[in-house]
Amino acid sequence: MSADESGTLLPMSSGLRPSTRRVERTVLPAGQTRDLRDAVYLLYGQAGCPRLDDLASMIADDDTLPGAPGKDAIGKIVAGDGPAAERDVVSVAAALARAAGRSDAAAVAERIRQLWTAAWIAPPNPEPAPLGKRIPDCDPIALEVHPAITVARSAGAVGPPGDFGDQLPAYVERAHDARLREAADEVCNGGSMLVTLVGGSSTGKTRACWEIARYIEAQQPGRWRLWHPYDPARSDAAAGAIEHVGPATIVWLNEAQHYLDPPDPRLGERIAAGLRTLLGDPGRGPVLVVATLWPHHWAALTTRPTARQPDPLSQARDLLTAGALVTIPDSFSASEVAALARAGNDERLLQAAAHAKGGRITQFLAGVPLLQERYANAQATARAIIDVATDARRLGHPSAIPHALLEQAAPGYLTDHEWDQAGDDWLEQALAYTAAPCNGIPGPLVRIRPQPGHPSAGPCYRLADYLEQTGHADRAGLVPPGAFWDAVATTVTNLATLRQLAEAASARGRLYRADQLYRTAADRGDTIALGRLAWLREQAGDLAEAERLWRVAADKDAAGALYQVVRLRKNAGDLAEAERLALSAADRGDIVALNQLIGLREKTGDLAEAERLALLAADRASAVGADHRAWLQQTAGDLTQTEQVALLAAARGSARALARLAQSREQTGDPAGAERLALLAADRGDTAALTGLAWVRARENDQAEAERLALLAADRGDAATLTMFAWLRTLAGDLSEAERLYSMAADRGDGSALCWLAERRAEQGCPVEAERLALLAADRGDPLALNNLVRSLERAGDQAKRLALVAADRGNTFALTLLADLRQEAGDLSEAERLYRIAADRGDATALKRLAERREDQGDPVEAERLAADRHDATALKRLAERREDQGDPVEAERLALLAADHGNPDALNDLVWRRGDQGNATEAERLALVAADHGHAGTLGHLTQLLLTAGDPVRAKLLQRYGLTDDGAISPEWD
Repeated sequence: MSADESGTLLPMSSGLRPSTRRVERTVLPAGQTRDLRDAVYLLYGQAGCPRLDDLASMIADDDTLPGAPGKDAIGKIVAGDGPAAERDVVSVAAALARAAGRSDAAAVAERIRQLWTAAWIAPPNPEPAPLGKRIPDCDPIALEVHPAITVARSAGAVGPPGDFGDQLPAYVERAHDARLREAADEVCNGGSMLVTLVGGSSTGKTRACWEIARYIEAQQPGRWRLWHPYDPARSDAAAGAIEHVGPATIVWLNEAQHYLDPPDPRLGERIAAGLRTLLGDPGRGPVLVVATLWPHHWAALTTRPTARQPDPLSQARDLLTAGALVTIPDSFSASEVAALARAGNDERLLQAAAHAKGGRITQFLAGVPLLQERYANAQATARAIIDVATDARRLGHPSAIPHALLEQAAPGYLTDHEWDQAGDDWLEQALAYTAAPCNGIPGPLVRIRPQPGHPSAGPCYRLADYLEQTGHADRAGLVPPGAFWDAVATTVTNLATLRQLAEAASARGRLYRADQLYRTAADRGDTIALGRLAWLREQAGDLAEAERLWRVAADKDAAGALYQVVRLRKNAGDLAEAERLALSAADRGDIVALNQLIGLREKTGDLAEAERLALLAADRASAVGADHRAWLQQTAGDLTQTEQVALLAAARGSARALARLAQSREQTGDPAGAERLALLAADRGDTAALTGLAWVRARENDQAEAERLALLAADRGDAATLTMFAWLRTLAGDLSEAERLYSMAADRGDGSALCWLAERRAEQGCPVEAERLALLAADRGDPLALNNLVRSLERAGDQAKRLALVAADRGNTFALTLLADLRQEAGDLSEAERLYRIAADRGDATALKRLAERREDQGDPVEAERLAADRHDATALKRLAERREDQGDPVEAERLALLAADHGNPDALNDLVWRRGDQGNATEAERLALVAADHGHAGTLGHLTQLLLTAGDPVRAKLLQRYGLTDDGAISPEWD
């Protein structure tokens, strides 16, 4: 059976053989024709993807069918490839329904006849217009490139010679522009790729993207279009149209967190998956996706959660880490500042070069100092509405802040005296102050026009990017007052945003506010919020209320709700009710609940009942249920019956049963049967059995047979088995045989094999071939290939540095850090520091930590802290806090832990909570736990609950667990 063989099997009574190559569906736009194709293709799958010639013979032999299409015509009907006669389509559908063992074949044929008629009379789908605009028709300001400040011209100045009138100054190229041009050249030559620019606010990310768009237009005039999805909202626009992106398109994802991490994480994952599909489809290329992110957004999107945490951003992480990363430094280098003088007579650039502090040229041009001054000098009411907008943004509200939210929340940010001093027109005056331009650029908080269909009603306002970024750190440990949460509950209408803000309240221990917002969303029909409420109650120990909420959600057909009720009933020991609900869930299509009962019966030893439930689950199209049933038959020793049920499991998508059965065949002395079943499992995606057989043969010293089985696994996508055999030959000193096996694995796509071959070529004195192989391995997804080669070539000097830079340009900065480590070990401290700085500038947190540690070791802790803080690197700050604590300086440790928390990582504070608890200092532990909670460390209150119990204070511990904290941060009394 070939590797292409269908993942389903034909019913044993059909008399048809499964096809060795499944018919692939033709891509069709939504409409009646696609509905017809999908209905026929579903029947084809249910029938086990039979051979087309067998199906043609079956139809020809049946005089009751109206048509008799041949093999080729049947293939086109199944694929949906072009029109076909009604009689032929109906005949194919009826034959497939019978082959699938369906008792309603006549009804199926009539349904297909109706679909054919609807498709025949449906108007043809017009060719959709290409997405986006021609690049010359694009306005960079509409693409969110920051306009520059206006300045007074000096005498005799001619200019400014910027682009798009006075909106943009002349562009001065920097070091990162060379990498962006390489990406542009790659897509102009036919490739597709994602480039993510990571840097702080107002560092020039979006302008650099615009310059690359102009570069592409200059290289290939008139060919490319630029698509900026934003209407009616960014994530909705992207999710709704990604599948229509065609060749020669620049996909413009400025502030990519709005697309990849919107309030509804499922929408973000849909967008990320769509982008991955787009980039991986040669037929839709070339495509360039440009994305911009602030550093803390990059960290949030690309950091892999621990094994026990959910992983809601896996698609986004895989998308971003597979693309090219270009880090934009906060400041110009000395040579780049000097180049400003050669940029013509643009007075803005000349003033920036003369007056910007620390090389922060782009920030000066974007008016950052003016924005900071405007905020610092604001009256109390103006500062309050800026703070409301900042808190809303940092806790998850979209960028458009409703007027009503500002109006209702701002009074809670004022003291009684400040509120008494505010006049009746306080809001109008405050908004006029924040909207006033700063030397030609927008003010701190300006009114925006909502896109059609935007969920916010009434006027909306947008906070200046730079104030939003600094506000994330400056207000990180401040929990909004009660007026903010009340205003959210009454003014926010988007359900996903309500849930996002409720989660922010919950993470900060404000369980009453989380409950308030979840209930608001649930009352508006949000079943997801009902589930979150249930979890909140369960975590608080209120199982009765949790179950009630899950039942309400189940009554509203919320996905998975009934399963949760089954789980709670099972945990309570009410197995009869759990089973009744599980069967009800199965009737609704929720097989997971039924499978949970199967596992319970297995654990209690009631195998007969487990088999009955497994068969029930299998009959409801659950591969897991059939798989359980096969395992039970195997346990009972009935291998013949086991094989039949294993085939049923495989037909429903599970190869595990076949793999386990192969192992049993091997153990009972039937190697031929074991291999046959292992091949069946491998052809359905599970090569573990084949690999296991290969290792068994290797242990029996039957190397030829082991290699044959490993090759079978490799040909089915598991080349790593060959690589492991090659590694064993390496250990045995048989390098020629190892190289032969590594080459075979490399030919089958294994990146680690290419990596070994690259190192081998380096050892053999073939650096050019070594580099070629390492680059090929990196392109195939092995991030260690270039790192290992850099280590091997470290003594070669220039080549190692060049390769490390190549790796960094591909988003793998660790090669630079590794080379810096090697230079430091060799005593070349100046070169090590230079490399650390390059890696840190490109976003490598490890390099930044090394630099900070070097400054500490050199007796310069202030510089160590500055290095971490300037790059907003919370990980490096956390490490500095740990070192201070280890050195016996708890005051400095706390200060640095707070700084790390302000930059987005409260783990350092949580670590201090545990340390103070272990030291017996319960008072300090509680104080720090409350500070960590204010910074959003969701687990800290659980730790504090344990500390209170340990300290003999069960009353406060129970209150904290069940009711959380008040708005002011104290342990809350009871609330309903």
